[in-house]
Amino acid sequence: MTNSKLTDENRLSRRATLAAWACRLAAVAIPVLLLISWSLGAAQRAALMQLELPPDHALSTAQQIAAGLLSLLPALAIAVALIRLADCFTGFARGDWFGTGLPEALAGTGRWLIVAGALTLFVPTLLGLVLTLNAAPGARVLAVSLSSNGILAVLFGLAFWSLGRVWTLARTIAAENEAFV
Repeated sequence: MTNSKLTDENRLSRRATLAAWACRLAAVAIPVLLLISWSLGAAQRAALMQLELPPDHALSTAQQIAAGLLSLLPALAIAVALIRLADCFTGFARGDWFGTGLPEALAGTGRWLIVAGALTLFVPTLLGLVLTLNAAPGARVLAVSLSSNGILAVLFGLAFWSLGRVWTLARTIAAENEAFV
């Protein structure tokens, strides 16, 4: 093995380790920061403004909790996707390019991205219903939003899931070919 190849592998291993840690950090930070935002009232104000409700619109504690939990669902799905992606990067950092768990980690990343994207498309409508539940008749909001973020998450999720499945299939074919030799 040449010295330059070792250097490239070491560099790739360090980058994969860094990427794994970044994924894990983001997986924890995203839901935590969202919870902090709800607890400080910033997320509530932003949601009311998005629904074109007055900032002093009264919300019950149950509404606040339900809205916070609903908005947390896509963030939790993204967190799980990031943890699965971190598992994939950890395998790369170990030099385990063709390990058995890596294709499933990539496919799992894709599945959770699909879930996160779908939730990103549906949660705003549910938030509008929850936050205007106690509004006067005629002032309740049923808003359907279509977000490019949700659509992109679903599409990238499909790509990652498919690549994970193809990787699994490639591993199976390689094992069969090796058995013939």
